[in-house]
Amino acid sequence: MSTAPIRVFDGSKSAEIRAWTRYFNIARAAAVVGILGAPFSLWALFWTSPRDYPFLSSMLFVPLVILGCAMLFSRLWRGDRFVKLLFGAGIAVRLAAAGLFVWVGFFVYGAAVDAFHYWAVGLQLVDQFSFLGWAAFQPPYWSSSLIFDICGIIMLVTGNALPTLSVIFALAALLGGYFFYRAFCLAFPQGNRGLYGLLVVLLPSILFWSSAIGKDALEQLFIGISAYGFARATKRLDPWAILVCSIGVAGSAAVRPHIGAMLAVSILVPLGLGKTRTRSGSIAIAGKMLLLPLLAAGTLFMVSQAELFVGMQSSDFENGIKTLNTKQQDAILGISTFNQGESLPRRIVEGPFMLFRPFPWEVHSTTAGIASLEGIGLLYLCWRRRRELWALLRRWREAYVGFLLLYSLEFSIIFSAASGNFGTLVRQRIMLVPIVLMLFCAERSATAAAVRRPVLQRNPVRWARVPAPLSNRAGS
Repeated sequence: MSTAPIRVFDGSKSAEIRAWTRYFNIARAAAVVGILGAPFSLWALFWTSPRDYPFLSSMLFVPLVILGCAMLFSRLWRGDRFVKLLFGAGIAVRLAAAGLFVWVGFFVYGAAVDAFHYWAVGLQLVDQFSFLGWAAFQPPYWSSSLIFDICGIIMLVTGNALPTLSVIFALAALLGGYFFYRAFCLAFPQGNRGLYGLLVVLLPSILFWSSAIGKDALEQLFIGISAYGFARATKRLDPWAILVCSIGVAGSAAVRPHIGAMLAVSILVPLGLGKTRTRSGSIAIAGKMLLLPLLAAGTLFMVSQAELFVGMQSSDFENGIKTLNTKQQDAILGISTFNQGESLPRRIVEGPFMLFRPFPWEVHSTTAGIASLEGIGLLYLCWRRRRELWALLRRWREAYVGFLLLYSLEFSIIFSAASGNFGTLVRQRIMLVPIVLMLFCAERSATAAAVRRPVLQRNPVRWARVPAPLSNRAGS
């Protein structure tokens, strides 16, 4: 006598299927939101501006830029369904974020935002180019002057319209998100890449602040390149990995010298002292011996440039504290202030909490309320993954984990010491958030870790499919 089939399920694989189903659904929902918001974002991009300009060129170049970005990602996602959906949705929501930023900058802040200033100065450089040629682009070629020159050069090619420039910067930041994602997959092949991909591409603060014309978009790109290059270097220390890492650090230093200095130190120390899993053997050792002096010299140069940038020309410790206190007081403006009257040591101690602030009791405006909701979400994620985070912290001697921890520590101390305004803090900490999110997502839970899988699969749900039912052979 035969009996009914007995269904046997693998609990870990079932949990993995449910997780990936959620990730796919969130990415699809983001794509739908971006597509439905396209009419508003296009209206905001094309018809919201602090001054009149001929925007017909953008009617041509905006679709071309979007098409070019889509073609680039189609070559980069390597047949991975999740990456294809995620970054396809990323393009849609980036366009929506760019339009939203232009609208907010004009109607809420009265055009008093850096993005419009960069565009206006770029227009002046285009006008001067007609008479001076390339002499119109004067040094220094770093910091704000670099953004002015980039805007001017782009507008020489695409015309002087604001929409094209906004879309280019927004998609450059999205490309930075891809480099962060690839760095995570290389450094933590068993990590929760689905969760990390969603966060690094769709987190509201990263979306909004890095989708504008300015330094934040380029820093997202170059920090992402640095993270990816170092991830490659920890696996195989070859000239290509060194070149990619150097491009990222140099680009970050050109945009913000102090960020370049922090990146250089965060890479130099773990590379020289941490444990790497390179497959090059003696070649890797020789590469380190040649590379470390170059990195040390470059780090000293960038640190000196960063000191000049923030006005700390003196090595005297007391003068350095006065400089940080002065910058913190200069940042205290409007109703979004915090740390008023607090000493420098206390601000440094509170540095690890800057990722989650403003707290609900510190909210005094709508924008601070939105930032507070995101901070609460990140704090909840940190609490939920506290065991996995602690397990990762115990691996601090590994080169890439050391890089993440050292950069996070440097950034938290410096920016908490110098920041006194929540608006500035929320905007600037997007240079830290993708790095910290790697710490949250690097270790998988014990249940999910039981499922072994390649880093990039064509269909993340297919490999996690529950096994077929088994029959009871006793009665057959």
